[in-house]
Amino acid sequence: MDLYRSIAPELAKVEKEIEKMLRGEPEEVYGMLHPFIKRGGKRIRPALAILSFNVVGGKGDEVIAPAALIEMFHNFTLIHDDIEDDSQFRRGEPTLHKKYGIPMALNSGDALYTLIWEKLAHLDIDCEKFRTLERLFSSDFKKVVEGQGIELEWEHNRKFDVSEAQYFDMIGKKTAALMGLSCETGALLGNAGKKERAALRKFGEGIGVAFQIQDDVLNILGDFGKYQKEIGGDITEGKRTLMVSHCMRHAEKDERKKLLSILSAHTGSKEDINYVIGLFRKYGSTDYAKGHAEGMVADAKKQLEIFRDSEHKKSLASISDFVVSREK
Repeated sequence: MDLYRSIAPELAKVEKEIEKMLRGEPEEVYGMLHPFIKRGGKRIRPALAILSFNVVGGKGDEVIAPAALIEMFHNFTLIHDDIEDDSQFRRGEPTLHKKYGIPMALNSGDALYTLIWEKLAHLDIDCEKFRTLERLFSSDFKKVVEGQGIELEWEHNRKFDVSEAQYFDMIGKKTAALMGLSCETGALLGNAGKKERAALRKFGEGIGVAFQIQDDVLNILGDFGKYQKEIGGDITEGKRTLMVSHCMRHAEKDERKKLLSILSAHTGSKEDINYVIGLFRKYGSTDYAKGHAEGMVADAKKQLEIFRDSEHKKSLASISDFVVSREK
């Protein structure tokens, strides 16, 4: 990705680190993981860690292994999320549970999670930094799982009266926490002060929220060839998104009733999916969500003002713009 040209050598090291961490582990357990991780993905989390490390003047490769671990944790969440949502595709290919079955996919996800903690425990970094990093990882990993749990609870209890505040709290944990962690990890390892660490954390969390909103929009309006996940899948899954919350507030009573009926039915009907998409367009729900994401990015970029101008700072700003302009 041209966006990462300035840190291409560092990202290549992250890829090699992931390969090294998985190498030598039992093929029966870990064999499917490397091809899954190598399917691609935006690598936005390791990129944020590396650029944050660079923007505060970090030297050396200390950030590489932690950045690889964050990317591995992200992939662990994808495996489990796909099972929980019964998603059909991930990065243009069948999801692991569709390809290998739920038991094998679930166990490999668990194995990846435990491997991450084992590799973290063996990082060769300063003891004080390690303790701080360990606390950051455990706190943010916990937030991610809690965010997913909140969303699953809404589904289990058929809760559709989700406010915007509740939606933002959920994605603030599920998606934004890991991007905030990426940025703060880079800042910590680059020896940044508390002010710089806090600014980069807020930057990461802000674009993380925007990233999820854009993902919700792409699931409705995207092109499968670019998005590489089923279009309208969130409607089939009955996901509570900012668009659903907005549409519920503005639609007519009979439209709201049908909307809830479709979201509750987990239907794959093209007619039903197109009806919901039509409602979102009718009431400007997709534009509303898109505008909110753009506002989050604008606010996040303000956090970068405390740093001196550099190519690394420019790249962070470019990533934030990409978050709301991306098509996959």
